[in-house]
Amino acid sequence: MPRRRRQQAALRQLHKDDNNRLNPDGTGWVVRSWLELDNAPGESVFILREDKDDPVTEARIPLHPGMQLVIDTERLYHVVWHPDPRPRYALITSWESDDMLDSWIAAELTAERKLATI
Repeated sequence: MPRRRRQQAALRQLHKDDNNRLNPDGTGWVVRSWLELDNAPGESVFILREDKDDPVTEARIPLHPGMQLVIDTERLYHVVWHPDPRPRYALITSWESDDMLDSWIAAELTAERKLATI
């Protein structure tokens, strides 16, 4: 399948998750984290949209091995476009948004900044 057709097929799969429908009132909002495991830097792209049918609302994040993202997949339409025909791999986990998640994100950002200055 040509690259353009694979991209169009991916865009048809844009979706929002249903992570919070059954949560009891007063509990944290569930978000998803993504750890890219594939060893193909820049081949896969995370596509996010506020409005499924409006490309003006789109953001694209090129993925690379070891990259981590935390995304509110119930608020944003999302899909990963992987133009290569071979399989790709990632670890996707769910987190309850709370102070512990905020602390983990802050620690990860601090560690990343420290690595960037070495």
